Amino acid sequence: MLVGIQILIRGKRLHHHIFSDLCHISHTNSMYFKPFLILILIGISFLQGCKSISEEKVIISGQFANLAETKLYIYRLLPASKPLIDSVSTDAEGKFSVSFEVEKAGYYTLAKDANNGITLVIAPGEKIILTGDGKSLRNAYSVQGSKDSELFAQYIRFTNVNLKKVDSLSRVFSESRTAPDFQSVKNRLDSAYLQLFNDQKEKVISFVNANPNSLASLLVISENFGPNPLLTEKTHPELFLKLDSALIAAYPENSLVNTFHLRILGLKAEMADIKKYDSLLKPGMPAPEIALPNARGKEVRLSSLKGKLTLLYFWSSWNAVCRQTNMNLSPVYSRYKGRGFEIFAVSVDSDADLWQKACLIDRAYWINVIDINGLVSEFSKTYGIKSIPNLILVGKDGKIIARQPEYGMLEELIKDNL
Repeated sequence: MLVGIQILIRGKRLHHHIFSDLCHISHTNSMYFKPFLILILIGISFLQGCKSISEEKVIISGQFANLAETKLYIYRLLPASKPLIDSVSTDAEGKFSVSFEVEKAGYYTLAKDANNGITLVIAPGEKIILTGDGKSLRNAYSVQGSKDSELFAQYIRFTNVNLKKVDSLSRVFSESRTAPDFQSVKNRLDSAYLQLFNDQKEKVISFVNANPNSLASLLVISENFGPNPLLTEKTHPELFLKLDSALIAAYPENSLVNTFHLRILGLKAEMADIKKYDSLLKPGMPAPEIALPNARGKEVRLSSLKGKLTLLYFWSSWNAVCRQTNMNLSPVYSRYKGRGFEIFAVSVDSDADLWQKACLIDRAYWINVIDINGLVSEFSKTYGIKSIPNLILVGKDGKIIARQPEYGMLEELIKDNL
């Protein structure tokens, strides 16, 4: 104990002695001491700067089968551009390693070419290890060392399994086209596809709910299943609002998060407008009357279809999504028009010739009327139409069943209400 105290006392005395000497030097020879102090401060600053750069540097290494001596490119994903960040070549065994600075978490792709790459969600300082098959990187890769990238890879693996099942359904469809029971086979295939579509949709919902603070969730919620979108802010507004709230708080400077935030601000404004119409347009309420001219100039009223299950459909010939919707609705209409189903399509075109040509090209052989006043017309305002396509299912009693039903669920709604 005595020794410890002595050491402590000596230490204090030594410290005091050094401090006295420094003061003495400063007092007697300040012109030499000040530059010495400045050099020390510069050195400390340099070391801190080196530490900061080291913490921000990301290392990506790994090995890809079937990708020997091939150049890989790393791009950063921004809202309106995809700048090249770096590149690296694999060796004879497909191995590679590359490092670059990342100041803030963001989205990147590592790609062989435009059709063969991996999307990564990278944070500063991560040491990422990739393995996979270079023939199809997205379909066969694994990632370690990046939490958000690993989460997204898990979702991609789930999706790839379902897409393989869809490919199997497509092969059966092609092989059965000349079979006598083709319609029966097709119905079973449609049902199987719908089940896969709904499984994939539920996966997205559960993923986002489990990881609202992850940048990977923004990728997942924006994914399609084949050509079809799984979720939109209009079909699942609460989920989009939840994700936006979490991400903008966690990543306020991320450009893609901010772009998403602007979309959600638009959604909030639209939802505020929709509330104005909810009392008139909620399920169970009578569908407001519409009276517009058809191609021959004869006025057709929505109420004239009472007794039929009717899909009220606002669209335009100049909108690509509407044109695709026409083609999607055409086979549905053919299947159910003889069973009491009708489509009342309101075009918001200003050019009647383009409207009529589009109806013929798209085989839109249902009831077509035109409202040349477009989205600012009396009827568009009554129905709260802010964007197209816009679909409202009206029952045989003239009352609203559903507004903006998802395409994957539309046919089920038709079957249930005929």
